[in-house]
Amino acid sequence: MLINSIKTACLILSLQFFVSVEIFSQYYVFFGSFNRDKTAESLFVYELDSFTGKLSKVSALKNLQNPSFLTIAPKGKYIYACTESKTQNAGSVSSFEFNPIDKTLKFLNSQKN
Repeated sequence: MLINSIKTACLILSLQFFVSVEIFSQYYVFFGSFNRDKTAESLFVYELDSFTGKLSKVSALKNLQNPSFLTIAPKGKYIYACTESKTQNAGSVSSFEFNPIDKTLKFLNSQKN
């Protein structure tokens, strides 16, 4: 039920895709978005309060254009973001390492398709 509420909220906020993971009994939700300005925030990390359903933004990344599809490695350590291939000079898969201690993503690598 809570996941359905989150999906509805995502559609209302016009955020394109999200994935979530539980680490150390904490829940994190990752959002990708479409952005025209590469210097704008585009990949977001939120913490989910599983009792209230409240999402709180804890960090975000810039310098990634249109990360419109996200997936998480099975243990939640790595996040993969695909950029839109219709975007000029884009169409790639980027990898990030999630640090649950400081709640940030660290860029690791990017490969064009």
